[in-house]
Amino acid sequence: MAVNTIAQDSKLKIQLDAGVDEKGNPKTKSKTFSKIKSTAVNEDVYDVANSLAGLQELSLMSVRRIDEIEITQA
Repeated sequence: MAVNTIAQDSKLKIQLDAGVDEKGNPKTKSKTFSKIKSTAVNEDVYDVANSLAGLQELSLMSVRRIDEIEITQA
């Protein structure tokens, strides 16, 4: 069966270092920003993530882009 795909908006998720818990395990916090255009260039998304991380009290650990794609039957 053939399918069509339609790119939807993406999301940006930044993971922040929240230190360690009482057992010494790493703790993280994450923030997700929606409505990222699917046509946005990855380098630009990463630059925005770094800028947003600079506004946070915690340090940046990772950046993720979550693309949403609608799949329909052709």
